[in-house]
Amino acid sequence: MFRITLKKGIFPIIIGTIIFIALSTSNLNAQCSMMKGHGNHSGHSDHGKQNTDGGDTTIIRKGIIDVYEIDSDMDGYVYQDQMDWNVISDKPGNCPICGMKLEKVKIKEAIRHLKNNDFEVKE
Repeated sequence: MFRITLKKGIFPIIIGTIIFIALSTSNLNAQCSMMKGHGNHSGHSDHGKQNTDGGDTTIIRKGIIDVYEIDSDMDGYVYQDQMDWNVISDKPGNCPICGMKLEKVKIKEAIRHLKNNDFEVKE
């Protein structure tokens, strides 16, 4: 006859389930932290809020974006946030929206990112 004992049957299943849930929750929190409050990551009330660390909000581009005009040193590169595509600067820095480091990209690549994400671009 089939017999389950606490030590050999139910207890390990309960402990395993608790460990699985703890690890899953820990992994979710780590992923959430990596998002640094980006607005596209929904479900948390503090995500998507603008940083209050005095970041340069003039690099948040609105309307029709002229990427060539942003490239003031005319080296063919700009710095763009890889999540908030309309955050573009000619200097390295951090995004004032999500805090991520701006990535150096060629102007054509920055334009492609903007177009692919439904921003208007002057060419």
